[in-house]
Amino acid sequence: MNCLVDGNIPPSSGLSSSSALVCCAGLVTLTALGMNLSKVELAEICAKSERYIGTEGGGMDQSISFLAEEGTAKLIEFSPLRATDVKLPSGAVFVIANSCVEMNKAATSHFNIRVMECRLAAKLLAKHKGLQWNKVLRLEEVQAQLGISLEEMLSVTEDALHSDPYSPEEICMCLGISLDELRTQILSQNTRDGNLVLKDHGLLEQDGEAAPYQ
Repeated sequence: MNCLVDGNIPPSSGLSSSSALVCCAGLVTLTALGMNLSKVELAEICAKSERYIGTEGGGMDQSISFLAEEGTAKLIEFSPLRATDVKLPSGAVFVIANSCVEMNKAATSHFNIRVMECRLAAKLLAKHKGLQWNKVLRLEEVQAQLGISLEEMLSVTEDALHSDPYSPEEICMCLGISLDELRTQILSQNTRDGNLVLKDHGLLEQDGEAAPYQ
């Protein structure tokens, strides 16, 4: 299959140019193969596909690309993927702008570091509460297994984690694993060195979308 790609979304600008390309490629491939998938299935496949470039991305951009409807916002949730209509106020206007500040997520570790911080925070919290931490990937899984509210989850986080950056050695000590196991079984290739911040105000908010398909 030969494809010509063209577009006018500024790359590396936070406007989802890469997701737009992946979603378009997914639709073209389905058409070429004569296949049919639901919008939810296609969104999930595209979210997984985009991670092959090495970015531990979520699925929000791909999901809204396929599930958006005119005249309504969408509350997007994962595990499983679902979208709920959110009525907008009369006359509401969204401004989408290019800030002209570039961030090449595929060429840096910034994005992946945040995903790893959320993942490791979940594992340390699970270990702290006596859960099977090696099976846990997301903070929402810890909350669900504990059967507690978001406010209670925040309290658990305050008790179990400190605000100073964690070194790889400290993480290994907390989990009872070797440095080699941490680097090869948990961390991604470009997040294996340096310290990680496992507790801050945005941690729980970002966890749900950061890596819903891992």
